Amino acid sequence: MAMVLIDSQQIVQPASIEIGKFRLTKAQRTADGTMVMELIATKRQVQLGWKVIAATDLDYILDLLDTGVFHQLTFPDPQGGESMTITVYVGDISYKAWQYRDGVRYWRDVSITLIER
Repeated sequence: MAMVLIDSQQIVQPASIEIGKFRLTKAQRTADGTMVMELIATKRQVQLGWKVIAATDLDYILDLLDTGVFHQLTFPDPQGGESMTITVYVGDISYKAWQYRDGVRYWRDVSITLIER
């Protein structure tokens, strides 16, 4: 599987990568009520997920995302099978309670949503 990179930095491989595409349109009705639409752009939303991740690995990812507003995200592209790089901004970040195991802190059910600019 292709690696996931944030700003050219390799991160811990996510357990899941969910990719959504959505269309941005401008829509209006004509005088006779017909809907007309103009396709403005097609954008991607990439959700990275980890069932369990070490606190040091999560800290590293969050520190990368705190360095600016926009980031370069490289991820496996389902339309062509190669890696794709897009400019993204950070959406929702969620994680559940942590626990210690063998002196290492872990976070569960971590999800980071990145949205194409």
